[in-house]
Amino acid sequence: MSTFSPEQMAHATAVLNSVRDEWLARDGVTAVDLGFKWSQGLMTGQLSIRVHVAEKLPAAELSDQEMFPKEIEGIPVDVIEAEYGLQLLPGGAQLEAAPQSRTARYNPVPLGVSVGNPRITAGTLGAKVYDAASLLPMILSNWHVLVGSPSAVPGEPIWQPGALDGGHTTDTLATLSRSVLSPYDAAVAQLTNSREVLAETVEGSPIEDVTAPQLGMMVWKSGRTTERTEGFIDGIKMSTSVNYGAAGVRTMQEVFRVVPRPGVGDIEVSMGGDSGSIWVDEASGRGVGLHFAGEIGNAPEHGLANELQPVLTWLNVLMPAQRPLPPDPTPMPIEPPDVPPSDDFPPPPTPGFWQRLWQRLRTAWQSLFG
Repeated sequence: MSTFSPEQMAHATAVLNSVRDEWLARDGVTAVDLGFKWSQGLMTGQLSIRVHVAEKLPAAELSDQEMFPKEIEGIPVDVIEAEYGLQLLPGGAQLEAAPQSRTARYNPVPLGVSVGNPRITAGTLGAKVYDAASLLPMILSNWHVLVGSPSAVPGEPIWQPGALDGGHTTDTLATLSRSVLSPYDAAVAQLTNSREVLAETVEGSPIEDVTAPQLGMMVWKSGRTTERTEGFIDGIKMSTSVNYGAAGVRTMQEVFRVVPRPGVGDIEVSMGGDSGSIWVDEASGRGVGLHFAGEIGNAPEHGLANELQPVLTWLNVLMPAQRPLPPDPTPMPIEPPDVPPSDDFPPPPTPGFWQRLWQRLRTAWQSLFG
């Protein structure tokens, strides 16, 4: 897989930013990003600015104003036919079936299992995080998994498993704390302390730290519906508009795209119910993104995720490895200074010193006064 220098990435990002808003506002454009150029259905190792459109039309049917340039400031431009949307629309009743191992009620609760606000069907518990101020434990997932409505308020119950998977009031695991919908799709809920939440997935893989996504990075995720799937990142720095039903169409930023790895065929890297899962860098074991949407249409389905660190910063939470170290509970003993003898500070009296001094004073007294 091709790698690019920091200078190449900085230049390409600056060019992308210069056209991002204008191109995203055009009719039929579903997303713009920076990624590998595709040619005749095959991915090349060439870095390009990519325009995603709902329908890719022949050049003969487009006017000059509708055509995108073949390159801009030395960066190739690639037009990709792709449309994106939520895999779980708030209020929707349809959701793919999931294995029993992902829909069961757990105690303690691993990552990658069914969870949700009672008003939605079910999504995925992505990560265990901590409030940056209080250091109290929380869970991280999507807005459309833990919130699901513009009328939601803090304190609403969060069930594990989610409602579709048999959850009910007695399965309350946490209460809604805070959320964001545009530029990210994310929310956190504070644990009720009724059950412990682990910092590892059902498979036993820890998700405790965070790193930045990179083009070509091999990643995996553990989700409620498709369980553990693998892919690689073929696009970063994406902006895309997503329909959130009653919450309207929202523009998502700092998004990256995950596609099947070369040679594995037309597989689904994610499906409905996987929303909220964490994409993890295979090499380091660190989380890189919060999964929230996928490609609409035929397989293979390409997943979308918000970069994880900006989400954590916005919600003011920390991954387990980011927590400050606790103070040492055992204070260090204070040793007296080692001061050498001197004329100003004579050495301490030797054993018998005071007795000999008393005898001398007594003898002098007797000689003077009898």
